[in-house]
Amino acid sequence: MKILVAFGLITLIFAGCTSAEYQQMQNERERLRAAYEAARIKNDRQTPKDTLTRKMLGTWQFLGIEVLESDLSNEIESTAIALDELSRKNLTIRFFQQNGMRFYEGNNGSISVTGKFSIYVERVAEVLYPKLVMNRGAGMTPGEFLFNRQGVFSGSPGMSKVLISVQENQLHLTLGAGVSETPTPAGWVQSDGTRYSFERVE
Repeated sequence: MKILVAFGLITLIFAGCTSAEYQQMQNERERLRAAYEAARIKNDRQTPKDTLTRKMLGTWQFLGIEVLESDLSNEIESTAIALDELSRKNLTIRFFQQNGMRFYEGNNGSISVTGKFSIYVERVAEVLYPKLVMNRGAGMTPGEFLFNRQGVFSGSPGMSKVLISVQENQLHLTLGAGVSETPTPAGWVQSDGTRYSFERVE
């Protein structure tokens, strides 16, 4: 009888150890899975960020403005676009890297601006949306320089209102975009928004 009781106690102790070890293994497995997922998400964001940054380095000449969808009448819209385009016909912007940091410098006639830039990738479900972030160094704000609007780049990087895409030799910066789930040849825009296009000159 004593042998049976002892054997039962040993079995219970062993079962308790096994259960604790199993739980510990499960916890470790969950921790590794969470670490892998965090690394995957970081890599998913970093890869398009790095690729896009490489593509946009260089000098870009303003090309034109396209209103993708608007409640304004065509006449008002066309006049506003024509004035905006006229004021930007000599606008160029250069993106470059120096000592591991990313900078921009822009010119439009007698107007010159400088500062730093970066790309922020927002993840919505499984879709990644690259946004341009620009911080002023000297001259007017980048929002005023590029779009004649304040506050476009204000706040944290995630608050940038500028979607960015590069297709071959064209750079597209889109404001107020309703974004699609996949990029299109024209950029990330599905509907609405205003797209400012630039052509590579260097």
